[in-house]
Amino acid sequence: MTDTTIRSVVDLPAKVEPAIVVGAGAAGLAVAHALMNAGVPTAILEKESRLAEPWHRRHKQLHLNTHRDLSSLPGLPY
Repeated sequence: MTDTTIRSVVDLPAKVEPAIVVGAGAAGLAVAHALMNAGVPTAILEKESRLAEPWHRRHKQLHLNTHRDLSSLPGLPY
């Protein structure tokens, strides 16, 4: 069995198709960041006017009580 890691697959010379990430919530932004770091052309589609809008509507008074280093998204400084 061949030991194939994500890094070895990413390093293979191949045609990379663009990706579309649907939703600009925390998961969508993290996935888009990982794809772009891997060299995949990526577009993010979001139906709302701002990022994570459902979170803002549902939790108007909620504030995180964890340190920002534990709550930040990859590639986005807090």
